[in-house]
Amino acid sequence: MIKSSRFFTLLATATLIAGAPVVTVAQRASVADTVLVCGKILTMDSEDRIVTAVAIRDGHVLATGSDRDVRRFVGDDTRVVELKGKTVIPGIIAAHCHAVGVARNALDQPHVELLTITEVQDWIRGRAKSLPAGTWIRVPRADITRLKERRHPTPRELDAACTTHPVIFTAARKSALNSLGLKTIGVEAEAGSIPGGEIVRDSEGNVRLIAGASSHLRTFMPRPSFATEQVQASLQNVHQHYNAVGITSIFERAGGIDDFVLYRRLRDQGKLTVRMTQTFRSDFRTAEDVTAYTKRLGMKTGDGDQWVRVGPLKITVDGGIHWGNTYLSEPYGEKRIRFYVHKDPTYRGDLNYSEQQMTEVFRAGHKLGWQWCCHVTGDAGVDAVLDALEAVHRDHPNIASRRFSLTHAYFPALDSVACAKQLGVCVDTQPSLYFKDSSAIAEVYGPDWAARFIGLGDWLRGGVPTAIAGDHMMGLDPDHAMNAYNPFLMLHVAVTRRNREGDVHGERQRISRLAALRCLTTSPAYLSFEGEIKGSLEKGKLADLVVLDRDYLTCAEDQIAKIQVVQTMVDGRFVYDGRK
Repeated sequence: MIKSSRFFTLLATATLIAGAPVVTVAQRASVADTVLVCGKILTMDSEDRIVTAVAIRDGHVLATGSDRDVRRFVGDDTRVVELKGKTVIPGIIAAHCHAVGVARNALDQPHVELLTITEVQDWIRGRAKSLPAGTWIRVPRADITRLKERRHPTPRELDAACTTHPVIFTAARKSALNSLGLKTIGVEAEAGSIPGGEIVRDSEGNVRLIAGASSHLRTFMPRPSFATEQVQASLQNVHQHYNAVGITSIFERAGGIDDFVLYRRLRDQGKLTVRMTQTFRSDFRTAEDVTAYTKRLGMKTGDGDQWVRVGPLKITVDGGIHWGNTYLSEPYGEKRIRFYVHKDPTYRGDLNYSEQQMTEVFRAGHKLGWQWCCHVTGDAGVDAVLDALEAVHRDHPNIASRRFSLTHAYFPALDSVACAKQLGVCVDTQPSLYFKDSSAIAEVYGPDWAARFIGLGDWLRGGVPTAIAGDHMMGLDPDHAMNAYNPFLMLHVAVTRRNREGDVHGERQRISRLAALRCLTTSPAYLSFEGEIKGSLEKGKLADLVVLDRDYLTCAEDQIAKIQVVQTMVDGRFVYDGRK
């Protein structure tokens, strides 16, 4: 007979042995792949909690909390990252970029930021040394809103830079050419016309600019084509530049099926280091256009996975401040007409769609399950879009569920903000344009327009979900790309409202640091219907995060734009390490 004490000892041992596999499996399920400890982690959850540690497993957040809370998830194979007090934020979501276009442009010609006509001339001289005589020289895009002189260079100024190569400088839908360039395209001193365009002359009758004629000009300088493998490699390089500034997800804001397929190929090859949501842009004019496009595409908003997914359809409603055709609520008047070299002072800009056309295509897309996104820049353009949406809303009150997006919406008016709120409309807009262009807006449009330009305060106080992004189009330097894509420059502008010249236009548009950071994290996640899986660091969400070299919440305001990324994590693995 077994003594009772020995019996219970054996029973306990047997129970432990029998249960051992179950306990081990449970323990393994709670063991982290990676933990980050001893930091300042801005979770950006609904309570804006700040914790010191986060545990990650299988590409998702396992837990957040104190170092003590999180260290219990450390196992033998767990990687422990000591943050040493560094700040961590959720992965940045770039809600507006054109990364495929950036990749193609990088293969064609490196972008250089040029801010004066002297810099333009110096660049031309350098370029001429590397090209055979007679080869076209295309000046990198340099908008006249950003040139110190606020105008195109003259043919004479281009001649002073180069007479051995035809040279073209294009801005605001008009091109300045040197004498050899004009001769090459068939424009002599007495020429009266040019195919598909207009010859603009100065007060003395000399050729000054070529307006339009883009098809004719392309026949003389066709763009090169590149193999898919070249574009793919260049696109991966663009993504690596994004990772280096903390970007973990992007919205491609104007692509087609070929771009979508390119991203899926990168995903299948395991080469993506950013998550991508595709905006499909087309010239939809009727409900039949939307239906046919949807059938051809075979997808709708929300299809795809956590790496490559379908976003909205997009139309281009009006122009822009750089092109001189943003659709305004008032005539351009003498100053704007002179700046953009227009003729009619009553011109208000270009509206590419009637309210009836927009109503028809929006309604058709809504019925087919699509979210919509509109390129619209002017205040009157925004009103036209909202009028069309109101018409759809009368028949389909659930239109707000689609989270319709206005992209750009440069000059918010308070009644438009209220209407957008009522219709569930969202906005993505570009503080880096305020940084580079608001000085010209103040000069050419007037101080009231500059005070509304990129009006983050107005949108957010009005309750409109608002994302900020760069509209990155060309160039790889985060600060000196044609449209800067450095998220910390955007945060600096959102918080300080200071432009490149150090001036403040519209003090009321300043927002808090946390509000600005939400515009790069939780708000774009909301725009893409992904708020349940990204945008904040919470249990179960994707392990996309960024380690910073200084404290975003407490560093001096003039240091925000100088924040550097130490490490960037996507899907639980570090895709960028600035410590190397």
